[in-house]
Amino acid sequence: MTELRALLDAGLRPGVYRWRSSLSLEQVGPRVTAAGWGFVPLDTTGVLDKAGFLDVCATAFDLPRWFGRNWDALADSLSDRSTGEPELVLWDGWRELLDHDHDTVDVALQIFSEDTKESGQLRVLLREAEDAPDLISDLPVV
Repeated sequence: MTELRALLDAGLRPGVYRWRSSLSLEQVGPRVTAAGWGFVPLDTTGVLDKAGFLDVCATAFDLPRWFGRNWDALADSLSDRSTGEPELVLWDGWRELLDHDHDTVDVALQIFSEDTKESGQLRVLLREAEDAPDLISDLPVV
């Protein structure tokens, strides 16, 4: 059993976490869906600003065409797509975005955190970087 499988079997609680893993997306996705969870790969590698981040979110979360590409729209859209079923979001590339646009990562984390509390659906894993910047240093590590 992998550490990921152990996390899923243990019923990882809704929240935003840091995750240390070298598993590829091709390894993570099937394991998550085999456990009966939804899986959203959120890769912001090469994304340097809010507009790019919201574009990636629109695709990753399969948001409607009328998604307004602003923070309120992201929060509302995440809430609207909630089914209550567990869903794991694996966010890669957040470190590069943080280096270029701290505020975007900060607000995104706030929105994800709110959604985890309200919907009980999302478990957001930020794949660990070499360092833990202040913004994420308080997030629990799984």
